[in-house]
Amino acid sequence: MEQIFSNTTQTINQLIEKIDAGELGLPELQRPFIWKDSKVRDLFDSMMKGYPIGYIMLWQSPSTEKKKVIGVGEHNYKSPTAVIIDGQQRLTSLYAVITGKKVINSKYDEKSIIISYHPLMNKFEVGYQATKNDKEWVYNISDIFASSTYTFITKFIEKLKEYRLSKGDVLSEIEENQIAENIEAVSNLKKHIIPVFDIKANAEEEDVSEIFVRVNSGGVPLKQNDFILTLLSLYWDDGRKQIEKFSMESVEPKKGEVSSYNQVTSVSAQDIVRVVMAYVFDRARLQYGYKLLRGADFDKKGVVNEELRDIRFKTLQEKLPDVINVHNWHEFLKSILNAGYLSGDLILSGNAIFYTYALYLIARYRFKASYNENMHLTSLWFFYASLTSLYTGSFESTVENHLNSIKNLTTIEEYKNFILSRINERLTKDYFNITLIGSEGLAVSGRGNNAWNAYVAALNILGTKVLFSKSNLLTSKLFEPGTDGKRKSLEKHHLFPKDFLKKQGYTDSQINQMANYAFIDWKDNMEILNEDPAIYYPIVCSGRTEEEISIMEEENALPHGWEKMSYPDFLAKRRILMASKIEKAFNILKKATE
Repeated sequence: MEQIFSNTTQTINQLIEKIDAGELGLPELQRPFIWKDSKVRDLFDSMMKGYPIGYIMLWQSPSTEKKKVIGVGEHNYKSPTAVIIDGQQRLTSLYAVITGKKVINSKYDEKSIIISYHPLMNKFEVGYQATKNDKEWVYNISDIFASSTYTFITKFIEKLKEYRLSKGDVLSEIEENQIAENIEAVSNLKKHIIPVFDIKANAEEEDVSEIFVRVNSGGVPLKQNDFILTLLSLYWDDGRKQIEKFSMESVEPKKGEVSSYNQVTSVSAQDIVRVVMAYVFDRARLQYGYKLLRGADFDKKGVVNEELRDIRFKTLQEKLPDVINVHNWHEFLKSILNAGYLSGDLILSGNAIFYTYALYLIARYRFKASYNENMHLTSLWFFYASLTSLYTGSFESTVENHLNSIKNLTTIEEYKNFILSRINERLTKDYFNITLIGSEGLAVSGRGNNAWNAYVAALNILGTKVLFSKSNLLTSKLFEPGTDGKRKSLEKHHLFPKDFLKKQGYTDSQINQMANYAFIDWKDNMEILNEDPAIYYPIVCSGRTEEEISIMEEENALPHGWEKMSYPDFLAKRRILMASKIEKAFNILKKATE
């Protein structure tokens, strides 16, 4: 097998000159943003002490491809000849400090990195006001690299002498020599040699990933969506910027503007990649998505065809606006809320959101579904997908199968039949009566799983009132933004209190069974404390009629007389009632699609 890499060495100065000229590019693969300043300080400290600072991994690439470069401003090279696969943060940090130029931080703002140095203590520190005011410090070591070392040392010593005299002190000859020696050593850090692992241009992305994992076992493995985002950087940089903008705005509201910001989920660029691949190209396996955008001809064993690449990027340019359209996004999120999932806390799989979004877009644009049709079908599918953990584990083959089936459909009725047939195939009577109440559903311990979250979503759909509350406050209202203070206004309460059960010998796993939980208002929870249910329940129910108690129990899946039951009997009976609530909510969503 032909060797696809080589080992070389380069000085920091050589690497920085290549970055500054644009010869060495930044693909934004692994860790696209610079370190914290404190880590940059530690990097310089390690070099000064002679410690190794790791290696750099480069991927040689054709000069005709357009790639991102580090830093701000014009570059001599129109196109880098290599991109940085590993060591990007180190090189970006070294580049910023040694050249004194700005880089782009995680918020896409220009930023300078200021590292201070104390020559007499031989100590680096992150630059701040104290190191700026203290003449014993070189406030910004970029100044050392910006002029001749001799000139810098001379001026620094002169200013320090004046400063010492103003304090009634003098700078000794020994100190002058030590300052000169240490500043010279800082300047010579540009000559520090770094091992370079050079991967040849003919290496496939799978080879690059494999090399990266084997060489850098401590790093985060490269993923296919990393390579897809890199292709966007190479061939349609504006498209990547649009994706990044949509993603950033999902977590921070923009005053006076409608954006992707929402209360359900944050969005990453990788999430949008998944939606795009599914909606535009019917692909769930991102490795095929990468090959597709690269121009692979699948009829010719993956031979790269530039004409195919251009056609596919043109398709992407036409369809991406559908995905990042904020109106589409918010209309889709209404479907999630309509399914009872009023908070991101109830959604364990982000994939469930984004693959359902792809289906929403397919229904809207490919099958011309009306707003109501699409919302109800999407709500039902999301409820089903979340309940059954459809998009967890090894799900890509399932999604690919779905997309292939949908690809052959032509009408909204066919699409609707596809959705309902898949759901009906799984959510049978046996599912609700057997599977859901067993160890694959509600018969587990912990803070929650998809079955528990579906139960809470069902309470929201059914308009259930908060358990034990003396008002008519709905459970759904307590999921709204702004209802939480220092404590959660909506708390999960052990119906059979923890301390009470521990005294009877039950373990934490038995105590924290999901069927032993209920949401209640926390003020009532404070009063209940740890009493036997047979003691606290009559107190809670004081002032309520038998009919009101019966309604409260029915709404919250409590078997009548539960407070006097043995704990195991209570769990078994409540699971059945909880599953029934989930089924009832599911049927409401299903009926809405008729």
